[in-house]
Amino acid sequence: MLKLQARTAITPDFVAGRAFPVVAPALKIGEEPRHGLIRIQADAWATHTRADIEATLQLQLPLAESFTANGDVRLAWSGPNEWLAFCSIQDEASIVHSLRERFAEKFATVTLISDSRVGFSVAGPDAASFICKGCAIDVEADYFSSGTAVTTRFAGLPAMLVCREVSDYVLYFDVSMTGFVLDWLLDAVEEFRS
Repeated sequence: MLKLQARTAITPDFVAGRAFPVVAPALKIGEEPRHGLIRIQADAWATHTRADIEATLQLQLPLAESFTANGDVRLAWSGPNEWLAFCSIQDEASIVHSLRERFAEKFATVTLISDSRVGFSVAGPDAASFICKGCAIDVEADYFSSGTAVTTRFAGLPAMLVCREVSDYVLYFDVSMTGFVLDWLLDAVEEFRS
């Protein structure tokens, strides 16, 4: 019987001999390792929603445009009544099961979407300048600090932009956009190479 192995990276299929990941003097761009990603949709005003999510993930529900973290698990606000939980691949099935059990008989949805997103890390002293080439979000540390997560448009595409730390960002896109995003990133980074 054929034994299938899960992919850990998507970009090798799209690089075609170009230098990626990018390592410039003050900027590094690479693909984020694959991890579990779970969409939670529920009534944010319902008392049970906060209690169920916080008890399952062992972290606080984040405020709008932010994320909370506990070890390998992060929970990002994605929009009204929607959050994205990031976790290790090994834990995704058990977290989905636990959340679905807690939300049984309640108006809520828990969906595993790990295979539908690709993430790109952008880090280094020039990271904020690079991010500003693709979107209109002010990513200066005073306004877009560690723990911020926003849904926006980057390079004209829907994206989630997360600030893990100062000068350390992650951009998430629909996996079907990988080729376009990679072309855009490699073209836009040229001015940062020297």
